[in-house]
Amino acid sequence: MIINKIAKILVLGTAASLSSITVQAADKELLNILLQNGSINQSQYNTLLKKETISKKDVNSIVTKLDKNGLQFETADKEFKMKIGGRLHADASFHSGDNDIAGDSATNGTEIRRARLYIKGVMWDDFKYISEFDFADNSIAIKDLFVTYTGLDWLDITAGHQKQAISMELQESSNDIMFIERSLVNTITASAFDRAIGLNLKSSGKDWSAQIGAYSESIGSSSSDGGDEGWGMSSRVTYAPINTKNQVVHLGAYGGFRETSDNNDILNGGKNTRFSYETTHSSNLKLTDTGKISDSENLSIAGFEAAYMQGPFSVQGEYAYAWLTRDGEPSVDFNTFYVQAGWTLTGESRSYKGSDGEFKRLKPAKDFSLKNGGWGALELAARYDQADMTSENIIGGSEKAVTLALNWYLNQNVRLMADYRRAFDVENSAILAAENSGDLEGVNTFSLRGQWAF
Repeated sequence: MIINKIAKILVLGTAASLSSITVQAADKELLNILLQNGSINQSQYNTLLKKETISKKDVNSIVTKLDKNGLQFETADKEFKMKIGGRLHADASFHSGDNDIAGDSATNGTEIRRARLYIKGVMWDDFKYISEFDFADNSIAIKDLFVTYTGLDWLDITAGHQKQAISMELQESSNDIMFIERSLVNTITASAFDRAIGLNLKSSGKDWSAQIGAYSESIGSSSSDGGDEGWGMSSRVTYAPINTKNQVVHLGAYGGFRETSDNNDILNGGKNTRFSYETTHSSNLKLTDTGKISDSENLSIAGFEAAYMQGPFSVQGEYAYAWLTRDGEPSVDFNTFYVQAGWTLTGESRSYKGSDGEFKRLKPAKDFSLKNGGWGALELAARYDQADMTSENIIGGSEKAVTLALNWYLNQNVRLMADYRRAFDVENSAILAAENSGDLEGVNTFSLRGQWAF
């Protein structure tokens, strides 16, 4: 059945192409010859000439462009736009100091962390859309899949599978963040407040943003156990009292609530909610891990964020606190924070978008080129973060970490990254060997990434 449908589509497409070629080939010179030879009369000549003129007008009204922003199409009236792009993140990671861990140690090696393609654009001037899919891990995952109505000057309305309005670090694209892995704050923000199907309302200006949304569950969540889906709400507000090209002061706050689903899914705050953090995506090493928290009911989160940028120097921080109520069990609470700083050795400033309240990708002043003598942009970054996932009878452990990063932006589309992370003061972690007395001095992680994105 699928093959028959594909065949029909190909036949129709071929017919349409041949029809278009036939009309376009009938240019004025050929029509004049046919008219002079008596092959067509004047009425037929006028009709074919009109069709040929209309066909050329339609084709010429589409503007096609290929550059650093991807493959782009646009109608002359700008009411319809489409852009095709993607990203590839190829990672390698290695660990040391993980010999005292019970069971298997960290997994070292390479992987394609992200392999995404997207189509986004504008329809009828007022509707923006995006469809983005990830092909990493030999599977297909739906990332963004939504439509935004922008016809109101003061409000954008977004419906579909989207990022929830939580956390500056979580909102920032993996193409733009300064580190290969997000901080320990991601332990409690991403577990229940990452992407989900929902409705989001956003109002923004050059220096501020305010949004609130209501969401069900992620497309990737499982409902095989039956029962109703969970639901939640989240909100985030940001303000930049100083917002210039070379100086930024950013302030923000967010909050969220989620009622767990009736199934046992650990995504989106299911009955078996779990908070954990992998040292790298492929390591399978979780130094802090609550395990499945059974009988979870309601999950709430609150957070604060701040950032400052002055020329090539920037500092950014975030604190998040989560509390979880359980059926027949005491409530538990967890907290985590990070502080990070970056310095661009080549002098460029980071890009900041006040209407989103987040930093974008660094753009080199001069692209890398052996022919023209450019070396791109070099960035040094450092981060300190910690998390405490132990509360009441939930022993998820705690850890602190320091991460150093060196990023080389060859141009706006290509970046090479190298990170060193040391996790230390790891306490009460369930994965520690019994003879280790419950503590671990430190685990070292070395990570590399090659990235292209457009």
